[in-house]
Amino acid sequence: MTFFRPFFTLLLSLGAGIAADAQATCTRVYNGSQVYDGNSAQLTFGRVNLTSTYLQPVGTHLGSVVVSPATAPGLTSETVLWQCDLSDADSLYEVFATNGDDRIGGYWEVGNGSGASVNDGLPGYYATWFPYVGLKLTHLNSGKVLSRYWQDAKITQYDTVGGKIQIKAKHLSMIQGDLARVSSLPPTSGSGSNWCGGQAAASGSGNYSYTCTQPNAYVQFRGGGIASDAVGTDSNTHYNFWGAGNGIAFGMRSAASISYTATCVARNVTPVVSFLPITATELNQGMTRSSDFTIGLECSNTANSGTASNQTALGIQVAYSAYTQAQSLGLLTSGGGVTYLVSNGYGSDPSVATGVGISLRNASNGSAMNFLGWSGSGTGATGGWYPVLAGANSTGSNASGYTSYLQTITATLSTLPGKTATPGRVNATAYVLVKVQ
Repeated sequence: MTFFRPFFTLLLSLGAGIAADAQATCTRVYNGSQVYDGNSAQLTFGRVNLTSTYLQPVGTHLGSVVVSPATAPGLTSETVLWQCDLSDADSLYEVFATNGDDRIGGYWEVGNGSGASVNDGLPGYYATWFPYVGLKLTHLNSGKVLSRYWQDAKITQYDTVGGKIQIKAKHLSMIQGDLARVSSLPPTSGSGSNWCGGQAAASGSGNYSYTCTQPNAYVQFRGGGIASDAVGTDSNTHYNFWGAGNGIAFGMRSAASISYTATCVARNVTPVVSFLPITATELNQGMTRSSDFTIGLECSNTANSGTASNQTALGIQVAYSAYTQAQSLGLLTSGGGVTYLVSNGYGSDPSVATGVGISLRNASNGSAMNFLGWSGSGTGATGGWYPVLAGANSTGSNASGYTSYLQTITATLSTLPGKTATPGRVNATAYVLVKVQ
């Protein structure tokens, strides 16, 4: 039986109104303080680099991360946060919003023109402590983008113990954070608070840490009499949950830095990489299919290619769903990289081939390459980072002080180590990232 034609896609990358149930049947079990500034779950973007607007115009994507509420200090995935009666099963919700009362915590939606003279057309991007860097947060279980106004999503996963519902940290949604360049700084007045004062340095040769401890967002719980805030109210003035210690904060504190180093960017990439059809039998006999794709790069002539500090590296990041599959399949390196990219829907969609994955190598020198994972801590080849210009060919200059290059990568479809291929389709997604280390 033949596969459908396999391919993978590359992408460049408080107050009034307490909402309560009629019966107070839920109790808060964990008495920690994860809503407090220094106890937030960290958005681990690591180093964020801003360079010239020629290379990084407004709207340029600067980083992505996916964070679990269970990473907040004092929590594990198995920490029981709330306990409810079984009769509450249909009235349990996560309620979430940006930190809407703070100037750089989630009050000014600068990407969409709030407090700015220019609308960048970037809805959902709120000002941060980093100048000209906006943050968009997404509640992954519902797909809703966080705003100042409280939204909710039903909790459908929980454990049942001794006739009670237990909601643990692992049952709350993952939160995805995305950073983008914006054209405006937030106004110095107008927000409910300006706890951290100004912002980080807007230029310089250093690497400036995110020292502001103000959270960027909160997730609270609604159900069975727990103090929470009404959906649709403004988090600038409505924050009943905070005094009750009901929920978890998310913030960039101590988990990100900003620099202004000369670097490179990816200008374009082969959008779809196709492989010739192959049967499961052929794959299980050791046969493979390979296909090249190219990445167009442009660099400042003063940029340094490499994987050491202050050098620019390239990585190809697997989709988050593929990363979770790689974890379960034992496909992670010691540095958090991913050895094989598996198809979207792997393990959950019966029409998707199993036992097969895609690997990479540099077409110029033939050296094997790992994919980037989502741990946010990987470095060098084991983490999926490679010198941006390793094996690249110069294609000339489009602007003074800059040079263009073409990088060629070979993708290979094969069986996964120790696995047997089964027939089905392969449609995988990966993202090209260029980043100062």
